[in-house]
Amino acid sequence: MKVAVRYFSRSGNTKKLADAIAKSVKVASQSIAEPFNQPVDMLFLGGSVHGFGIDSELKQFIASLSSEKVKKVVVFSTTAVVKSAYPYIKKLLDDKGISVSDQEFHCRGKFSILHKDRPNDKDCMDAAIFAKKLIRA
Repeated sequence: MKVAVRYFSRSGNTKKLADAIAKSVKVASQSIAEPFNQPVDMLFLGGSVHGFGIDSELKQFIASLSSEKVKKVVVFSTTAVVKSAYPYIKKLLDDKGISVSDQEFHCRGKFSILHKDRPNDKDCMDAAIFAKKLIRA
């Protein structure tokens, strides 16, 4: 199975999860700023909610994806207040006809004075375990 891990991270929170996921599935994590040309069976895609939605750069990255290159996307995210970025990312991928796993990984992320130690080591370990389980399924 060909797997990739891509993320958008303003503060470094989502990057921490991306690195943990990538290490567990034995690939390199890459920012969405890097060109994405290879077809994959599973794309772990990370983002976060800022204000009331996901960042425009992440929206542009999703717009560049095609169902011919990406068979399935697994969403992971960090947020300070809302539950997760999953519904925002899923809607955009659904509109593109790209399959999205109904399983996601989410944890709190540090923002200002909120959640100062997040994501922490346990969050990263949980993200890695989550990814391994999906690869084995």
